[in-house]
Amino acid sequence: MKKFLSLALCLMFCFLALAGCSSLKDDEKGASIRMYFAEYPQTLDPALVQLNSDTEQILSMIFEPLTTLDENGKVKPALATEWYYKYDEIYQQHKMYFQLKTTSWSDKRVVRADDVIYAWRRILLPETDSPYAALLYPIKGARDVKSGIGTIDDLGLAAASDTLLEVTFENYYDIDLFAEIVSNIHLAPCREDIVTRCEKDGTDWAASATDIVCNGKFKVQTMDMPRTLSEAEKDFDNFSCRLMLERNSFYMRNDEDDALDKYVLPYRITCCFAEGQVAYYPDEKGSTQEAFQAKRFLAGEQYLLAGFNAETYKYFADSKKYDLETMRTLNGYAFYFNNGNEILSDANARKALSAALDRKGITDYIGVGNTPATGWVPTGVFNTDRKSDFRKTGGDKYSTGSDMDNARSLLDSAAKKSGTLTVTYLIPQNVETLSKYQRSLTYDNVYENIAKKAGEYWESLGFTIKYRGLNPADFLKALYTRDYDIIGVNIISGSADALTYLAPFAKEFSGASVSIDYTASDFPETFNTHYTNFDNAEYSEIIKTAVYESDRAKRAEALHKAEDMLTDLCPATMVFWYNRSYVASGEIGGYDDDASWFGYIDYTDLKLSDWRDVNSKEQSIEEERANAK
Repeated sequence: MKKFLSLALCLMFCFLALAGCSSLKDDEKGASIRMYFAEYPQTLDPALVQLNSDTEQILSMIFEPLTTLDENGKVKPALATEWYYKYDEIYQQHKMYFQLKTTSWSDKRVVRADDVIYAWRRILLPETDSPYAALLYPIKGARDVKSGIGTIDDLGLAAASDTLLEVTFENYYDIDLFAEIVSNIHLAPCREDIVTRCEKDGTDWAASATDIVCNGKFKVQTMDMPRTLSEAEKDFDNFSCRLMLERNSFYMRNDEDDALDKYVLPYRITCCFAEGQVAYYPDEKGSTQEAFQAKRFLAGEQYLLAGFNAETYKYFADSKKYDLETMRTLNGYAFYFNNGNEILSDANARKALSAALDRKGITDYIGVGNTPATGWVPTGVFNTDRKSDFRKTGGDKYSTGSDMDNARSLLDSAAKKSGTLTVTYLIPQNVETLSKYQRSLTYDNVYENIAKKAGEYWESLGFTIKYRGLNPADFLKALYTRDYDIIGVNIISGSADALTYLAPFAKEFSGASVSIDYTASDFPETFNTHYTNFDNAEYSEIIKTAVYESDRAKRAEALHKAEDMLTDLCPATMVFWYNRSYVASGEIGGYDDDASWFGYIDYTDLKLSDWRDVNSKEQSIEEERANAK
């Protein structure tokens, strides 16, 4: 028996020793792997309104929230290793504690509880536009802080120690439900020193690799894309246009003792965009981004392709050589109707526009495998628990086909039955990027295509439809100031909680910025409406019930009631839900597309066959290009 125990202990220590070993030699850092894994992001600030569905994939790689949801929807530790409840007998308060693991930001500074507190406080500031604010309202004082009548000091958040976060609730709250809520990537920690410095400089801390720091498994090494006129005027051949993520070498590591690739295998993942690359491929002049990326994949110059248009999607869907893999996300595309518009102030007019849409027709027209919406909340969102689906329980709220008879009947009941409506859509590229590259690339704007396809149905109702495309900065301005009739938006939730989708339509829970005159002796409590200008007292009361109710059955009942009312009053309508598709080369492995409930692909263990030879050849090509300039 003693011999057996000795052998077992020996084997165990050998295993642990091997687990800490690295396959890297000398000063090697690891594989550098080229992929087209996401569109170029406008900002990587997790707290703010996101314009691009792909941004969440990047956020999941560079940030880590307190918890996460595994492939079965079960809450798992992430930044927090454990959590527990405690009742404060002295102050009669309900508290929750999160114990944080030992890990560091990409600049080597230790991640602290104060970083989570700052991120959540920032979301709740009156001047911040964040659709995720209502998720934090169970916290003591959160609602008052957002309204402007409370101060940050009144918020029930404290650092019991550098690695222990204390949360105080308004009332008793189910800590398992709250642990589930904070799995949202948009509630990840944030660095106050970095954000404050950049705000003073008038720059976006999350739009530059120079400023952004990350607490996730990867860091942002390079973000190249023209953002100013001076950048856009740079010599064409000297601008790379790429997004480069590198291993966060301080993620969970003791950098003196641990192997460099102990927790994250690949050294670098690079996404090169057509902008700045077509100079090396003269035959690609006039190509679309999607066609360019597909050709580079087929040529073996990148190893994963996760962006398509109708043509390239069909090619790979029909291919016998490649397997097109698809997973659902929890994001969607919707139209907001400005309830302040003379025509759209009538719910029947709004419902008529919604009923007229052929959601399947639009989804098929786009041709990249998305799912026509049957309600505002997508499939995959929890009902009473992770094993019950909110959408399936609530049933279909929309028809996936056009119901013109119903639309005309609704319009007959509206105050105004005709008129001119302008549909605003996003132009994903900023002005500088377009001014520099539109002579070399074809920009096929999917959002414009969606708008014009929807416009065909609305013109059939008798409306005159006009179109307005806006670059990101102007698009956000139009959204924030409600300067639109109808606007097409990406609904980026990062959540399996129906509250995330439904709460923003309640004025008190919209998360929209609030202007407060703090110099006034008695400034009133105030909130701003949802971006649709929708404001309904009964709806707000339903959401208020759901926000502070942690009994899951009662909470689900309230949220279904809210979605029913939202469907009936129709301040907005969902068109389709996004799926994430990709094809991968046989040269890579180790990635996991089934690790997250949210549809994120996990690249932590990504491997490239013969990466030393591959990287050496690629480096030689880069050097030849540089010498040829």
